[in-house]
Amino acid sequence: MYRRYAALSVVLSTTLPLLAEPVTVGKFSAKIVPERIAMLNLTERGTVTDLVDSSNRLKAGTVVAILNKKRTQTEHEDMELMLARERLNKKDEVQKLRAQRAKVQFYLSLNPQERRFNTDFKGDEIPTPSSLRDIDDRISLLERELATMERRKREEFAYKHDPLTLRMPFDGRLQYNVTLPDDLSQPLEYTETIRTFATVCDDSAYYITLEMGESDLSLLDEKRFSATVRLPGGRKLQGTYSHRRVERAGNGGDMLVYFFRIPEEMHATAYNMLGSNTNAVLIYETGTETLHVSKAELIAHPAAANSENWEELVSHTHPDHAILLIGQRTLVLVPKK
Repeated sequence: MYRRYAALSVVLSTTLPLLAEPVTVGKFSAKIVPERIAMLNLTERGTVTDLVDSSNRLKAGTVVAILNKKRTQTEHEDMELMLARERLNKKDEVQKLRAQRAKVQFYLSLNPQERRFNTDFKGDEIPTPSSLRDIDDRISLLERELATMERRKREEFAYKHDPLTLRMPFDGRLQYNVTLPDDLSQPLEYTETIRTFATVCDDSAYYITLEMGESDLSLLDEKRFSATVRLPGGRKLQGTYSHRRVERAGNGGDMLVYFFRIPEEMHATAYNMLGSNTNAVLIYETGTETLHVSKAELIAHPAAANSENWEELVSHTHPDHAILLIGQRTLVLVPKK
């Protein structure tokens, strides 16, 4: 691959000074992403109310939309009436049991002679101390039945209606994905059930993300990487290394993604770039124990005529060094141990 340069007689010095300059690794496809993102969906069609102004940052828990609010209120009133009716019915049963208990307790407090004149249980089974325990058990069962029934009815109501109230899952920015009425106090007739109703992003941090497809790069010290996105007007969006993680790729495989944190003063720019594809220049801080060698000079070396790759060429030109990083225009070498 280097034979066309064999006639060149430029010879590299093998005693280049040690440098600490950053190296441009190359340009990569990139995306701008927030700290977190959440999709808010409505599960059915209907009338949407309680919309909010999304131009400002919103707090976690803020209601941003309610679907079929009037129907929910009506069903809630019906549920409360039903629960109140059940409470009254159980209360009547408990009061009867407590009145019976009082009679049993009074009867058991009498001596045998006095019991002969008590007519409360005439013709019935004569109460014993266990009768009191039985009545207490029945009262406890009624109270548990009422509490269980009320809890289940409220859980069923919440399961049905909570998804109809959309709230901010965390502090951040909200973007509605539907056409809103000019006056947010007016209802919106929602007819779609597939599309995402709104998107929420956690704007506490923004990142430039790069997919690191080259395994050699993933073996380097990730904290020395940084990324830069060039903007119109000569501006730059720069990110310092934050973290990396494995994510699921669109083809079903895994990909290693690096996250570079964007400074707070550039958050407004980052927010406007969400969802768009861009390119980022990946930079690596090599440290002080490295040699930076121009690719052009290496290719012009006579040894290039008989070298099949960079590693073989470097073994001829810098036998005491190994390749650390192959940059866009430069090879970064480190002394062999």
